[in-house]
Amino acid sequence: MLVRILTGLVGIPVFLGLLFLGRWPLLALVTGMGLVAFYEYSRLGRAMGFNPSLPLGGAAVLALLLTAGLMPPDGLYLGAVLALSAMVILSRSLFRPESFSVVDALMTLAGVLYVGLFSHLLLLRRLGGGSGWDVGLAWVGLAFLCTWGADTMAYFVGISLGRHKLAPKISPQKSVEGLLGGVAGAAAVGLLLAPTVGVLHWHGALLGVAIALVATLGDLTESALKRAAGVKDSGRLLPGHGGVLDRFDSSLFVLPFVYYIATLIFGLS
Repeated sequence: MLVRILTGLVGIPVFLGLLFLGRWPLLALVTGMGLVAFYEYSRLGRAMGFNPSLPLGGAAVLALLLTAGLMPPDGLYLGAVLALSAMVILSRSLFRPESFSVVDALMTLAGVLYVGLFSHLLLLRRLGGGSGWDVGLAWVGLAFLCTWGADTMAYFVGISLGRHKLAPKISPQKSVEGLLGGVAGAAAVGLLLAPTVGVLHWHGALLGVAIALVATLGDLTESALKRAAGVKDSGRLLPGHGGVLDRFDSSLFVLPFVYYIATLIFGLS
């Protein structure tokens, strides 16, 4: 527990500082996180008996994140990178299929799509000027703080009141009561932060509820991957927290959800 707290005391201020700076510092951080996360994913895949390609998948993830951070955020460039990545990865299975089958190619591509969701952190941050106090930082703050609020409340409610298992075959520690506590915690955070993103208070509370539910799906998805691989943590990069996927499993689902809510529902660009 002490190691976990010390990692948080060092890591959280650094992470928040890079979020504030945005642009190149944040791009460097997110690309590093993405490459480590794909490495962790490939280890999980090999533990399941598959052979995802680390070079091809890592290159595709890198291209996705650089595109999200540097090119116009209109979706056209990201779509082109995804299409090219799919063609290259699937075509690779035509050569020496005994060492890299079509299933391995699909597993690699699935990892690119999964880890590539980190691109939405960059897209969300770029909604404003991309640096300093702006609307992009406010929306990123809403996404992370609602997620952390949900996790915190779910933990405390779960250990004190948890009686009914939420998904016992995937994550035995999670309870329905903990989920409800997490929903309440995220709704309270969303209610408080609504003015910072320019929405009504009830919109913020509703966003918090939705974020808590989406975060739970992200958490359970990574738990299912680890259970299938027979491991406790996806990696060891963050002492006391596991790997990048362990720390950001919920956010991988929350960030794209919040980005599309901000752009498609509230009209930001």
